[in-house]
Amino acid sequence: MSLWRAIPTRSRRGYQQPSTRHWLHVDRGHPGRPSRHGQFYSELVPAMIPVALLGSAVYMGLQLLQTSLSHEKYLDEARARVRELEQEIDALVLERRNTSHPHAIAKENASNTRWFSWPRLR
Repeated sequence: MSLWRAIPTRSRRGYQQPSTRHWLHVDRGHPGRPSRHGQFYSELVPAMIPVALLGSAVYMGLQLLQTSLSHEKYLDEARARVRELEQEIDALVLERRNTSHPHAIAKENASNTRWFSWPRLR
């Protein structure tokens, strides 16, 4: 005789199926009658799901729009700053060309030489 046969077991027919109704839906004072609290939420929650989804979609859309507009504003400001700096560079280059300093001319001629000042080997 094996150990498994010596231990009595219940048959599956002895177990009851779990209830499909949730505990909120049964009034403890009156069995079989749904509770008012459970009935209220069972009617309210399914109706609120589309509203919550629509609200979330609208919120995310507005947030995306705000981010997009903020980024566009930043790019416009950056382009304006770049234009100002380019105009300033053009003005400085023009000013440098108009003023001919002997030191500047010597520097331009020296720019043709090597970038380091080591003595040349012969």
